[in-house]
Amino acid sequence: MVTINPRNLRWARNAAKLSIADAAKKLGLTSSSKSTSVEKLQSIESGSRLPTQPQLSKMANVYRVPVVAFYLDSEPRKSDLGEDYRTIPQKTEDTVANAHLEILLSNVKARQSITRDLLEDEDAEPLQFVSSASTRMGVERIANNIVQTIGFNLEQYRRRPSQPEYAFKYLRSRIQSIGIFVLLMSDLGHPQTTTIPVSVFRGFALADDFAPYIVINRKDDKRAQSFTALHEVAHLWLGKSGITGMIDESSSSLEQFCNRVAGNILLPPHELSELSMLRKDSFETAFERITKFANSRNLSKAMVAYNLKLEEHISQYTWRQIHERLLLDHAAREQLEKEQRELDKALGKSTPIDANRVRRNSLGEPLLNLARRAVASGSLTPTRASTLLGVNPRKVRTFLHPKRLRRET
Repeated sequence: MVTINPRNLRWARNAAKLSIADAAKKLGLTSSSKSTSVEKLQSIESGSRLPTQPQLSKMANVYRVPVVAFYLDSEPRKSDLGEDYRTIPQKTEDTVANAHLEILLSNVKARQSITRDLLEDEDAEPLQFVSSASTRMGVERIANNIVQTIGFNLEQYRRRPSQPEYAFKYLRSRIQSIGIFVLLMSDLGHPQTTTIPVSVFRGFALADDFAPYIVINRKDDKRAQSFTALHEVAHLWLGKSGITGMIDESSSSLEQFCNRVAGNILLPPHELSELSMLRKDSFETAFERITKFANSRNLSKAMVAYNLKLEEHISQYTWRQIHERLLLDHAAREQLEKEQRELDKALGKSTPIDANRVRRNSLGEPLLNLARRAVASGSLTPTRASTLLGVNPRKVRTFLHPKRLRRET
């Protein structure tokens, strides 16, 4: 029987930076003749008293963590996911965002475990491409193998240069067609308070020969998402789980290798000759040429600049300048979008967001279809479906079959 882990309740409260008295107040606990509100919370956190389901839901909302975090065997901690290269220069470490990332990792691991069980119940065969490669094979050989296996067509990917979302959708569909689950996630269900910035993670891969998972930060630029997706695919080919941060020259050797694989697929090396004379340009001119080159091919500017540095078409100093410029531009865009949302809300122009539609897109059709089959066959209970899909157990059917429900009503 799955039970609450009291240590995780204490961890979540501490991560939310709440004293036990403040937490008891926010949770709506009241004092009685037998015990104070603080004593009640202390007894719950010590394990001598079990919280009710409404109390657990309230804790999840107040502490800004998913309920699944309370059931983990151990409190979220630094994961041993192989290479982790979150290398954005920061004056202080974003401990809250890192804690949220650890919870997200634990959450996705729980989903992956359920997914693997369901696939084994369906007598699925193990995927041969997972752990099929090693770095000794070289970048080009692995890149070619990935392209052939997923049936990737570079011309198709670049068909609509002004629509990077189309390019990413195409790439995602090719990756998912071979049994890889590609999820778009950036928060723990509370976008206003638990969004994990791109500076903490751009994506991560969880290698598994039945249910390999790739998670992409939904807040990232679509062109950057495409590069990250292929970077994570390279991780799966090598059988190495790992977290990916921003493209940087200080990345580990494994991360640089996966960068090269992804770059080789999206940007054939011979095309860089078009930018071979950048060293003679001013910074602004070079940045403008890189931007135009990248956009025309549905590529991220960071990836193009990184490859130019590797081929010594630009200097280390210019690369650092571009890197810092891109960080500033990203922060400026996020701030502008935030201000626009606030203005629209103040003017009553904000468009209601269909949260379920966003979540379904984030999970992807392969995972939704697997859940539909499993729920229909009875092999997936509403409770487990809730963990897999991130929805209330009572709303699983509505979530999985929105069109059918509309027809019935």
